[in-house]
Amino acid sequence: MDVIGQNPFSVQTPEGMSAQEIVDLFVDIFSDYFNVQKTGHAFLHGPRGSGKSMMLRFMAPDCQMISRNVSLKQLPYFGVYASIKATDLRLSEFARLKDKFAEVILAEHAMALFFATKTIFAIDSAVSISNLSEAESKEVFQTCSRILERLQQAGWTPKSEAEKPTTLADLVKLFDSLYLRTIAYLRTVSFTGKDMPYSDALLGFHDFLLPLFKDLSSLSFMPSGPIFLMIDDADNLSEKQTQILNTWVSSRSTDFVCLKIATQLNYKTYRTINEGKIASPHDFSESNITSIYTSPKERYPNWVKEIVRKRLQRAAITASPEEFFPEDKAQEAKIEEIAKELKANWPKFGRGYRPEDDAYRYARPEYIKRLRGSSKQGSTYRYAGFKQIVHISSGVIRHFLESASLMYGEQRKHSKHGTVQFIDPRIQHDILKGQSDNFMMAEFDRLAIDEQQNPDNVTKTQRLKNLVTVLGGLFQMILVSNAAERRIFSFALSDELDPEVKEVLKLGIENGYLYEAAIGTKEGTGRTRLYVLSRMMAPHFLLDPTGFSAYKFVTNEFLRSAILHPTTTLRSIKNRIDDEVIGSSQRDLFSEETSS
Repeated sequence: MDVIGQNPFSVQTPEGMSAQEIVDLFVDIFSDYFNVQKTGHAFLHGPRGSGKSMMLRFMAPDCQMISRNVSLKQLPYFGVYASIKATDLRLSEFARLKDKFAEVILAEHAMALFFATKTIFAIDSAVSISNLSEAESKEVFQTCSRILERLQQAGWTPKSEAEKPTTLADLVKLFDSLYLRTIAYLRTVSFTGKDMPYSDALLGFHDFLLPLFKDLSSLSFMPSGPIFLMIDDADNLSEKQTQILNTWVSSRSTDFVCLKIATQLNYKTYRTINEGKIASPHDFSESNITSIYTSPKERYPNWVKEIVRKRLQRAAITASPEEFFPEDKAQEAKIEEIAKELKANWPKFGRGYRPEDDAYRYARPEYIKRLRGSSKQGSTYRYAGFKQIVHISSGVIRHFLESASLMYGEQRKHSKHGTVQFIDPRIQHDILKGQSDNFMMAEFDRLAIDEQQNPDNVTKTQRLKNLVTVLGGLFQMILVSNAAERRIFSFALSDELDPEVKEVLKLGIENGYLYEAAIGTKEGTGRTRLYVLSRMMAPHFLLDPTGFSAYKFVTNEFLRSAILHPTTTLRSIKNRIDDEVIGSSQRDLFSEETSS
């Protein structure tokens, strides 16, 4: 069933989508991630929902053959998609072997079996599409025989001739069987608590997996380029499994297999089993989706616009993204009136170089400020319009699609004929406000529950919530102040972080509350870290999400006070919101054009 056709913004996991759906909906962003499609090992980092899985799934051969309209052999590489999240590699039973020599051997054996199965299954699936000739089938049989020989050398003994595989599908079944026996052994050891002899085959990277990749990549119907083993959600590997994977990365095997490793910014270590380290660019290339999307270009808004255009087109909706998500016209008209006031007053009170600068910087903040009035009813500001939704999604496409999907469902309830041609601004606002409140409250509750087994992590979660509360409150105070720069979503460091504060910031990045970049220091003598608050927080704290033009330098002492004493910290800075505490550099997240 085409779920996307029912609700054009439905969010599905890429694993559950057909190749044609992936190709229809994917928007090419490889110009930003050219290393991912190049020969060589590569890491791709990004928060959950930022589009990494969709990109890797698009690189699988079934999608590539449709997209490029070529045969399997004509592809530049053979992509094997392997997600760690829903596999037995995450079994807690592995912990029973912790710090034992067998841990490394069995962990590598399980990983080798898992990735071998994924690779052979992917080739078998691609072959079924391409239809092999008789000669190619014979070649597969010979390759199976070679793999079988190595398997027997590793300790596997067939119970009968019938158990020996002759096709790729047979090999998949055999590897599945070996994998299940390994997992069963681990569970038995875990249940009895006793050391037990292991008598089955043991596979490693160099003695089994690498030769297997070499054999498979040399099949005459395979692409001339290497096999790309695309490992998604690698953060879910244990520390020991991560070290094993890093050891594979250090092997320089890129002639016939390249590892493409996607993480959610929580990769456990870059150490190898031998306590060596892998590093970029010596061992691998590296891309961070957040840093690319927060670069001063129109990349992210244009990417989202193309995604929305494709989804609307697939649903036979002719409206443009801007027409489908219209702004609140009355609100925008009032903001435009304020912009005209600012331009008219510029010769006498202007702060920018041009009248347009003042209109761009202050019109929307001034509108929000006036709404507050004496009764402080600023919440009547309406978050609506394609541009605001894009900004609020903060570089995470899933944020945009989930909000849009909820808006579509709500709008459809109010449609007389069940058709939706646009989303009412009131519905847009209600959904965005609800999503923002949920991100600030329910998501933090969920995070605290997930971390209950570790009291230290529960403490870090509360401290992160305290920090976000202080930052949101601080930026809201600045927005409605008379400061020269009012639209602030970021802060830079003026000194070194202590370990506790650093851990809280790290947790914020891992869970999408903060983004990390770098800027020049106040002294101009180097670079320092810049942290950007997710603009998902804009509706919750009543902030202007349409760009930020400045950042504030803060000290470690301020951050420590914020995470430990949020109420006191906010109270102490309430009367100190002035231009002196705000950096003067101009920096826009999505390269906003100055309004005219």
